[in-house]
Amino acid sequence: MNKQLRILTVASALCAGLTFSTATAAEKTEKEGDKHEHAHKQQGGPNGGRLLETEPHAEFFVEKDRNVTIRFFSDALKPVAATEQTVTVLAEAKDGKTKVEFEKVGEALKSKTKLPDGDGYNLVVQVRARADAKPQNFRFKLDLATCGECKRAEYACICEH
Repeated sequence: MNKQLRILTVASALCAGLTFSTATAAEKTEKEGDKHEHAHKQQGGPNGGRLLETEPHAEFFVEKDRNVTIRFFSDALKPVAATEQTVTVLAEAKDGKTKVEFEKVGEALKSKTKLPDGDGYNLVVQVRARADAKPQNFRFKLDLATCGECKRAEYACICEH
């Protein structure tokens, strides 16, 4: 009987240990699941715009009046003044292609003209670190609807969907 009692005690201890480790693993997975559930496909700009992978990072932001503002940020998202950078945008709207050019205003670049009416059309944003540098091109759709999850305009959405 003593041997059976010892076996039952060891078996009970093993079951309790397995239950504890399974519960701990489930909690860990649940916490990781929360992270994955709220994971972002890309980092968003501090002003709610689309952060482009340039050096320094350029934030593309469409203002309410359809003008575009480009601000620059370090990796730590600290503001960096626009210096030699140049930006042009090619908007491929229903009515044809429109080239949008920028000028330096304060610490940022502001579009000289507005984006064409409507949305759902393609944009090509070309960024140069200096006028003579090789351009970096970024292509995406202009979708001004608000994302239900991250509350950013869809063109700047950071959700995984």
